[in-house]
Amino acid sequence: AGEGAAEAAALGLDRDSVVLLVGGARGITARFAATLATASRCRIELLGRTPAPTGPEPASTAAARTPVELRAALAAGPGAPKPAEIDRAARLILAQREITTTLAELTAHGSAARYRSVDFRERDAVLQAVKEIHAEHGRLDGVVFAAGIIEDRLIAEKTPESFQRVYGTKTAGAAALFAALDDLPSAPAFTVLFGSIAAVLGNRGQADYAAANDALETLGARWAARTGNRALTVHWGPWAPSGTHTGMVGAELGREYARRGVRLIDPDEGTAALLRELAWGDPAVRAVVHTASGW
Repeated sequence: AGEGAAEAAALGLDRDSVVLLVGGARGITARFAATLATASRCRIELLGRTPAPTGPEPASTAAARTPVELRAALAAGPGAPKPAEIDRAARLILAQREITTTLAELTAHGSAARYRSVDFRERDAVLQAVKEIHAEHGRLDGVVFAAGIIEDRLIAEKTPESFQRVYGTKTAGAAALFAALDDLPSAPAFTVLFGSIAAVLGNRGQADYAAANDALETLGARWAARTGNRALTVHWGPWAPSGTHTGMVGAELGREYARRGVRLIDPDEGTAALLRELAWGDPAVRAVVHTASGW
């Protein structure tokens, strides 16, 4: 048994269990998926907006390991696209590499894992995906909703369209998920919503993100009260990078947090803390804040 085996057993998770993680096969979502795989070897279904890789990466870019090298390789190819298109292509390749790496990692830990591309702002696509997953396995034991985007700007610089993208990805996505769960014959043992400490204590330039995560907590609490099912919102502080996963903080923001005395969550500690919370925490609690230091 790996780390977290006792917590997984307390949650009733084993090789036959099925856990759905929404928000892609990248970042902290992938880190928690790896923790679940190590602890229980459960079957893992990953949903995200990034298109799934359709085959091996072309040789022309496969050797480029950094974003700079990758953009240079794309620009050097025949019929090179415009700079903006090069940036988009590079981001897609890097994201798909991370998905491939995550799936390989989960398989190595003993979990059967699958990724499919679903935009959680499209309600019908969400309903169909959750229905298909449950129909295939005959069960759904746990759900983690970690979808979200960040477009930080001061309020004076924020457009209504940008606000709606940030706010809607969280709220429309969660509403679609709860509607899908309502259609299942039985609810998962736990549903976790990944929020942000910005919703609790605020953060400069994140009025839209704070509002989105505050609303996310409300949606989860209302669903739990209506159905009697367990829903927990975790308002995370900033995470440190780990291996191939870049975390939530770039170099510049990392320096700013260091200047403010804000420490970053160690990925192993963060995922272990969440697993402990689910296993041993009070099921009636609707929201918690996890952070490595003061804010």
